[in-house]
Amino acid sequence: MTDEEVRKRIIAGDEQFFDQLMDQYSKLLWAVAATILTAKNSSQQMDIEEVVSDVFLRLWQQPEKYKPSKGSIKSYLVVMTKSMALNKLKSKQRHQHENISEISEEYLSNIPKAEEEIAWQELYDAVMLLEEPTRRILILRFFYEMKPSEIQSQLGLSSKEVDNRLYRGKKKLQEFLEYRKFINEVNTYE
Repeated sequence: MTDEEVRKRIIAGDEQFFDQLMDQYSKLLWAVAATILTAKNSSQQMDIEEVVSDVFLRLWQQPEKYKPSKGSIKSYLVVMTKSMALNKLKSKQRHQHENISEISEEYLSNIPKAEEEIAWQELYDAVMLLEEPTRRILILRFFYEMKPSEIQSQLGLSSKEVDNRLYRGKKKLQEFLEYRKFINEVNTYE
């Protein structure tokens, strides 16, 4: 079947043919998205599945955007998957960088001014429990308020590693601080 015939069947809304396309290319597109989003946990796996679904949904909703003169349906789907996965990754990283300071703000927001220094010390102690280089990355981010790109340059790490360490460190820190808050609440009731 030629690429032009493929285009015509997609534009015609041939559901059976579309199902065949999905069966044929889903694994390939999943692999492409996974190389960009790095499936290490279930939330990233969900992101990969979402990207693949969005690719097929976009093809279904806007079949006229596929131009056989520019390449095969396979290359079109792969390029669209790469683009959507990169957009998803950038969006998550932007969100992650915006939220990194929320931990300290949230943790310190309900604390009276007189106890703020103690709270900062607790935050610092929690960071010090993390392993290197996550510990150093979080210290540079929280206490020196460095941007991730500056941390990357200073430590000689890739942007992906800095982003991953910020994300995982933030999650561990949040869990620890929530546990400390719970313990403090329990102690006040005793």
